[in-house]
Amino acid sequence: MKILLTGLQRDFDVDALRDRMSKFGHVIDIQVVRDGDPEQPWAVVEMALNVAEGTEVARRIDGIYHIDRFIHARVMLHD
Repeated sequence: MKILLTGLQRDFDVDALRDRMSKFGHVIDIQVVRDGDPEQPWAVVEMALNVAEGTEVARRIDGIYHIDRFIHARVMLHD
């Protein structure tokens, strides 16, 4: 299950993000997307979760205010 995170700081720490996301389940991979506006990177977090679990994690994270920004989380459609 992939979860898209937006609203991150430009210089966010990928290892810290991995550590925080691992509290919700096993993190398989994190891809950082800086294309477009490098001041507003995205992270695609791939986790070993089923659809229901991934949706719940995204729901819990979405809208959190962290370091002067709101973090948004969305479950990515899978193929």
